[in-house]
Amino acid sequence: MKLLTILSVFNYGLVLIYGLFLSVFIAGGWDNGKQRGLVIALCPAFILIQIPFWLLLGEDTVKKLYPLIVHLPLILILIFPLKKPVGVSVVSVLTAYLCCQLPHWGSVAVSAVLGSTLAGEVAYTLLIAPLFFLLLRYFVKPAHSAMTYSGKSLLLFGSLPGVYYLFDYATTIYSDSLYAGIPALNELIPTALILFYLLFLTAYHHETQERTKAELQSSAQVALFRQAQKEMEALRQTQVQTAIYRHDMRHHLNVIDSFLATGQPEQALAYIRKTRENITSISVKQFCDNETVNLICSSFANKAAHLEVELTIRARLPEVLSISDTELCAILSNGLENALNAVAHLDDAARWIKLYCDVKCSQLLIEIENPYAGSITMENGLPVTTEAGHGYGCRSIRAIVLQYGGLCTFSPENGIFDLQIALPLFPV
Repeated sequence: MKLLTILSVFNYGLVLIYGLFLSVFIAGGWDNGKQRGLVIALCPAFILIQIPFWLLLGEDTVKKLYPLIVHLPLILILIFPLKKPVGVSVVSVLTAYLCCQLPHWGSVAVSAVLGSTLAGEVAYTLLIAPLFFLLLRYFVKPAHSAMTYSGKSLLLFGSLPGVYYLFDYATTIYSDSLYAGIPALNELIPTALILFYLLFLTAYHHETQERTKAELQSSAQVALFRQAQKEMEALRQTQVQTAIYRHDMRHHLNVIDSFLATGQPEQALAYIRKTRENITSISVKQFCDNETVNLICSSFANKAAHLEVELTIRARLPEVLSISDTELCAILSNGLENALNAVAHLDDAARWIKLYCDVKCSQLLIEIENPYAGSITMENGLPVTTEAGHGYGCRSIRAIVLQYGGLCTFSPENGIFDLQIALPLFPV
């Protein structure tokens, strides 16, 4: 009997250390040596705190006071010295308490099979270390990720250990209701498990869908940025080619002079037309002082002319802007591409686009207007489409603008779609 008492007290201290370290690791662990030293010091501190309570009040009273003398202080230590969020701290302690039942259930099972309380205590001692390392290896990191993923996941994840904690203390520590044969109490934990499973499955499905959607949008936006980079490179190559044509103008003039000198005016005219077409097709028009905007506007002016769309451009931008060329290209290219797609199949009178760019009060202002046919469905301030592979341009525009702390609105009204952007600029 003496050996059983010693082993029972030893296991009592062992499970305290087990639960304390599980709580800390589930909450995210320590960040430095000072915090680690504090956690290690808590083990003897919590044991020493309980000794006078054991001697003065007895074991049963200590168990009833355990939430106040161990769990609450541990939560406060996680919150303040270890700087963990309040919700994460509470749920970590509740989850660790639930995990403390694993060696207890193992001990009960061994005692029932062998008919020996001592064997159960020995099993408890032998089980607690491997259980701790198994949980540390396979459970702690997923549990922390689930709690910190979102407020909803924290609430959901903490619901089961919270219910179990209240149930266990209410029915076994503060009363013996669990053993009174009350059917409703006996069914409470199985019911809680079923509800937890149903809610977790529903929430997990929703979170998975949202994450997949976010990943698809992110990958689409990365593709749009890469496309913008390619377009910028192609436009710069066009500008280089234009410079080469200008540099070689004297050679073209020599060829024309030769045709005229030999009495071949028709060949000279044909050569002039051909040279003019080549230069016109690749020349970059000057809309403002900004090279990037000139390149993009020239490219879309050619596209609009090919589609017989009237593109009106009013741009007054400085040579250098604090927004990157790639992001500026993504904004203008996506906006103008969407506008071209909207008017391409309209009647001649409605085939027009207006682009306005300017800097006022340290803000880059961009507005794109165009007619549209049919109706446009808006969701969370963005136009949505059911066509596969479409609908990412507007998201990309808004993501860039929000990244710079700006504002953008997409407004379909009275048959005119109006994109307005105000983006703060910084000195460069």
